Amino acid sequence: MLKFTVKSAILGSAVYYTVDKGVWKDSTTTSELYEELEKGVSPYAGELRKQIPYELPPLPSNDRLTYLFKYYWNCGVKTTFRFLVDLPTHASNAAIKTYDFVSSSVEPIQSSPEKSQDAK
Repeated sequence: MLKFTVKSAILGSAVYYTVDKGVWKDSTTTSELYEELEKGVSPYAGELRKQIPYELPPLPSNDRLTYLFKYYWNCGVKTTFRFLVDLPTHASNAAIKTYDFVSSSVEPIQSSPEKSQDAK
């Protein structure tokens, strides 16, 4: 219960702080707040970048993202329709295998009473 109370207090404080600073107001206020935050954090971010030798790769360009989105969307559509085209074949194969399995499972049960009657 204490853990939930602490988490709720932190969340409430964060929401109150963002409302107090004007994050949820109009876009000009939010832009000004972002610029102020960037100016305050930039010296620390520069020092942190010097300490961490890892460079992040650049984000893909907008054209590349558009191409990738179209490509994977089309692959998904093709795969979906290929599945729908093959669905009757898969359904009939599944029905045949199920019938064969059930019939092979039922055969020993039917044949065992006949053998016991022959023994009498």
